[in-house]
Amino acid sequence: MRPLSAGALPWALVVAAIACNAMAQVLLKRAAPASALPLQQWIDPRLGASVVLYGCSFVFTALVYARLPLSLVSPLMAGAVFVVVALAAVQLFGEALGPARIAGMALVLAGIALLARSG
Repeated sequence: MRPLSAGALPWALVVAAIACNAMAQVLLKRAAPASALPLQQWIDPRLGASVVLYGCSFVFTALVYARLPLSLVSPLMAGAVFVVVALAAVQLFGEALGPARIAGMALVLAGIALLARSG
């Protein structure tokens, strides 16, 4: 396996930030307590893992912002997380994607494509 070139590293960090953020959201959904009390229900390894993943996403995002144009990567990453989480929700939680959500995701993906081409 050949090492990443200097130009590929920021994009690998983008993928890592998106993956960590999406996984954190999925774990948070799995482990989220139904109410604030009793406090014992907050002791769940999945909640801790989601905090760690959010932290990793934060670090990767900061590294990305230092290397790539903010006006390009911020909307790109936000849109990608939106799409990945929506697809994960369908697969893991049986949530439905109606026509409006599918159209919205298509528009987000089209926007990401336009952003990528403009850079």
